[in-house]
Amino acid sequence: MSLSPIGADALASAVRDELTAAGLPVLPAEPAEVPGSGASIQADADDLGVWVRWLSSDALRDAASRALQAGAYRPDGSEVHPALRHASVVTDAMLTALAQILQAAGFQVQTDADDMRAGELLVLGRQSGPTWRDPVTPPLAGSSAYMPGVRVRLIEGDHAGTVTTVTGARWRNWPATGPPDGYRVEHPDGAGELDVPSTAVTLADPAEGQRRNPPAAPSRGRAQPRNPPRS
Repeated sequence: MSLSPIGADALASAVRDELTAAGLPVLPAEPAEVPGSGASIQADADDLGVWVRWLSSDALRDAASRALQAGAYRPDGSEVHPALRHASVVTDAMLTALAQILQAAGFQVQTDADDMRAGELLVLGRQSGPTWRDPVTPPLAGSSAYMPGVRVRLIEGDHAGTVTTVTGARWRNWPATGPPDGYRVEHPDGAGELDVPSTAVTLADPAEGQRRNPPAAPSRGRAQPRNPPRS
């Protein structure tokens, strides 16, 4: 897939939105006087993309800084102060997670783009293609089974065109190995339930799902119940 053309600021905003959606703390675009902790995204017009790094808490950064300034490590790496080791483990783990999240969302990520910016990711762009934000639609919707509570539209039978709610599914063979053979849905007339084949339903559009069907017109020649007399 080709990368979608996008400016550095727009790319930084897209990266920021994606990491926020993943539930990660993301630092604001404008740097604060006292940096917080979380994912830092920097867009530079002179660079090819956007730089992403992880900032640990002040407590961990301070402890690692004190150990580093005091030279609390063996040159051969045989012994390292726990603060330095833990800070390194946290950074490596979070950078791996950030890269995987962004790659899964379609971004092209380089993990070793610049020796002068070790511990940072370079995001070059975003590939066009499906994303988790895409709406759920047939034919994939319903490939396994519509769960109870899902709003569906009837496309066959006397009630074709009406929207109702799934209350259950049925399979001829058990254990189930594929989509159901039929569904039980709320009766469009509002009384009881209705059994329909699986081919008779499709996922309702979200706007359709919010609308209730109009009440069925009373049959001619049938006496309608009257309100009981007030005592």
